[in-house]
Amino acid sequence: MLKSLYENKREILKKAQDDFLNSSSLILKIGCELEFFLLQKNGQVLEDQGLLADLILELKEQLTKNFPLIYQVEKEQGASQIEIKTSFTPDLTRLCEEIEGAKNLVKNFAEAKNLTASFASQPFGDDCGSALQFNISLHQDEENIFESDAEILKNVAAGLLKKTNEMMIFLAPKEEDYVRFSFATNRNLFKQGKFTAPVNLSFGYDNRTCAIRIPKSKIGKRLEYRIAASDADPFLAISAISLAIIFGINDKKSDFKQIHGNAFDEQYQLKNFCKNLDEAREFFLREDNFFQGFLTKVNF
Repeated sequence: MLKSLYENKREILKKAQDDFLNSSSLILKIGCELEFFLLQKNGQVLEDQGLLADLILELKEQLTKNFPLIYQVEKEQGASQIEIKTSFTPDLTRLCEEIEGAKNLVKNFAEAKNLTASFASQPFGDDCGSALQFNISLHQDEENIFESDAEILKNVAAGLLKKTNEMMIFLAPKEEDYVRFSFATNRNLFKQGKFTAPVNLSFGYDNRTCAIRIPKSKIGKRLEYRIAASDADPFLAISAISLAIIFGINDKKSDFKQIHGNAFDEQYQLKNFCKNLDEAREFFLREDNFFQGFLTKVNF
């Protein structure tokens, strides 16, 4: 079944967008942050920071020229790690196409430089992992309603967290993706002052240890969903995210406490999400999985 979903991912996203429009008067806008490592052919990081800076500038020129939604390409915290940022857009198909196109351009760019572009979610055990983060906002008459309605923001966050396990198969599609969610790895990264991946179902304001972060931002209030691996398929991930947002809006239950400290802290007694691919498959195949229900409804 999964193979068929990947083969028809564009049509599935269209149906998910139609479902969102039919279920809500709101406009969903999403922007992405895509992380990857630029490595030597032997898999080692680039130690020459001057060279890396020059490569990033050249890569930025190519990416922004070919993909209008991309506005920034910059060094990320990991050694020779790079991040691509896109603008928010309601055209989710175009967003997915540009993410896929950017990945291909990066790989070809690296090959031409006798380098390797790694979109592995955790290529190094002692350095930051790579994610495909989704920045989400809801709009009505051009107004970002997250700015004026804190309750709907919390409801959307709760919906995403409640449905995370059911869509984990799309967020982390490979067994190796789950290494990034290791408690021990992220605890060590946290101690080093490095960015971590989420390890449980949590949300907090400007809290990078949480699965959902509400950043301090000059461009408007948004929700940052931080779980997806950098090699996740954007079409299927965004399809599932859109449906989970609808669930959260309709459910109207913001029953996740805001985390002020380290989400890894056991005092919070937070629930884990799937930590291996077998668990993700089990959740996806359940009859009550919301995505399965959507596929049945649209006769897919």
